[in-house]
Amino acid sequence: MAIPSGLPDLLAHGRIARVVAELKQRAETARTEAVTGRYEDQTRAVGGDIGSIQLIQKAADDAKAYQTTLALAANRAARTQTVLEKLTTESGVLATDALSFLGRGDHDALISAAESAKGALYDVFAALNTTGGDRALFSGDAVDRTPLAAVETLLADVAAIVAGAPDAASAEAALDTYFNDPAGGFQTTIYQGGAGQAPSVEIAPGVRVNASVKADAQPIKDLIRSLATLAQYPAAPGGSAGERDALATAAAERALGAEEALVQLRAVIGVAEARIAGSIARYEEEERVLTNLVNSKVARDPFEAASQLQQYESQLEASFLVASRISRLSLADFLR
Repeated sequence: MAIPSGLPDLLAHGRIARVVAELKQRAETARTEAVTGRYEDQTRAVGGDIGSIQLIQKAADDAKAYQTTLALAANRAARTQTVLEKLTTESGVLATDALSFLGRGDHDALISAAESAKGALYDVFAALNTTGGDRALFSGDAVDRTPLAAVETLLADVAAIVAGAPDAASAEAALDTYFNDPAGGFQTTIYQGGAGQAPSVEIAPGVRVNASVKADAQPIKDLIRSLATLAQYPAAPGGSAGERDALATAAAERALGAEEALVQLRAVIGVAEARIAGSIARYEEEERVLTNLVNSKVARDPFEAASQLQQYESQLEASFLVASRISRLSLADFLR
């Protein structure tokens, strides 16, 4: 039986097609290795011991994940510090000015200070209602909602307390109940955050720190109370100028106490920040060491891979040229 004249050409085409497919695969592998700097077939590169490489790589990936989480926590802690710094400044400056004005009986300056206190109160509420990473920073464990209601509500409540008190002592007692009693107006109407602290962050396996503060922390409540009370000037309990000044003096002194407490609170947050920063540095170094260890076992010289890629591409071009020539010869044989 005679062999069909076109059969050798078909066989040649088949061989070339297989060669081309293999060259394409090798070229693609070399291209990937030139970019990643690692062997694509890592199992072969480590002599079949891929399990140990995967464990090391997982540890490196875990270290990277810790860095991401801790970086977010560090950002939130830094923003918390910024807000607390603002509150510290607000309390110190206004309290010092108010006491100075009271000391020299400067009624007009005190009225101006009252307006400044009201403006500062708006700023404080805006700062405490800030968010970080889509989480309310001062809402405790209720991170999905802002911690404080409208400033106007608080001012109206404090104004009613001052207006209804016969003297400064009675006003102070009513304000104590409003701000410090769990059933008082601040806790039931103004503070809208959670009862618990915001979630802590894990800085190492089994070790967690918390760099958060709630808007109902005592130093913050004291500052808010002081500003809201100063903002009522020249309203006078019992219509007495003496009682008016006594209430303003108590508010200014409380603001100074809040300033000191806020400084201490910032120090606590600062310690947490330092621990978070230390953990980030530790995990960065851990990732670097582990990644280098993996690379030492599966690393591919990118220049060598690029050189092989050029060789494969040249061989591909030659294969295409041969295939083209065979095609032309086959067509000529057919036409004859």
